[in-house]
Amino acid sequence: MDKAELRRAVIARRDALDLDLQAAKSADICARLVELLDRSDAAAPHTVAIYAAMGSEVNPAAFAAAVAARGWRVAYPCMLSAIDAAACGQRMCMRAVAADDASAAPFIAHPARAFAATDIDSDRFPIVPAEALDMIVVPLVAFDQTGARLGYGGGCYDRYLPTLSATCQIIGIAFDEQRVDHVPTDTHDQPLPHIISA
Repeated sequence: MDKAELRRAVIARRDALDLDLQAAKSADICARLVELLDRSDAAAPHTVAIYAAMGSEVNPAAFAAAVAARGWRVAYPCMLSAIDAAACGQRMCMRAVAADDASAAPFIAHPARAFAATDIDSDRFPIVPAEALDMIVVPLVAFDQTGARLGYGGGCYDRYLPTLSATCQIIGIAFDEQRVDHVPTDTHDQPLPHIISA
């Protein structure tokens, strides 16, 4: 099965999950992410990148709230316009969002839309340099036992992950139903060192 076929099959399987089951599994995954926070050095400042769930993805919103409650900075991906992407060599950046400001961030409301730098208030939602992230929670479509990740086909995270510091924790999250025997990979695909599923 090629990537496109596998992507369609796994998204259909994920979409078929009962909404209450999705919510329960998301809560379990968020609780396990919070356990990782509890083992972190609480005295140090932290910045955690999280994504805004689309469709039937694992919803990390409860984890985002737990990060903010600790006084840590939360950042979300912001897709870049073609001009901005060409200028920086990335298709997305991470922007810090205050907990009470999340509803005003257009890139949270529309996570798949590309924005020009001039579309976003950079004083309100500053770009967080990749090397400043202490943890990043990565969405995925499918995964296997080796940590291979199938995304949505844009390569955004495959380009972004290599720019992180060596100490940044990289964690993929998914439902157990997204596990497959084998994810086909290309040379640019970045495996995930940790995946939490429920």
